[in-house]
Amino acid sequence: MNIATEKFIAPVQALAALNVANLEKIVSLQLEGIQEVTNAGVESLKKASIVKDMESAKSYFVGQSEAAKQVLENSVTRNKSVVELAQAYPASVKKIVEDALAIG
Repeated sequence: MNIATEKFIAPVQALAALNVANLEKIVSLQLEGIQEVTNAGVESLKKASIVKDMESAKSYFVGQSEAAKQVLENSVTRNKSVVELAQAYPASVKKIVEDALAIG
């Protein structure tokens, strides 16, 4: 490969790698969220199936409130990670482009 081709391909490869890395992180975060919500739903059904009286119903609903709070907090944390990726992306692209132009 000649030098001119390498100068063109290097930033394209860097941009592709950046996009793949960000996509992998976002998909991983989404899968974590799906898994957490699914597990919470299954656990809720299991706990609901053993409710026998008012006291166990009260305990069930208190537990559901706590479980929902935890799922929500984890969701907020994952969403912050997505926002951080989105905010860092333009600077990363800018650096790749600037580096490519500096080489030329």
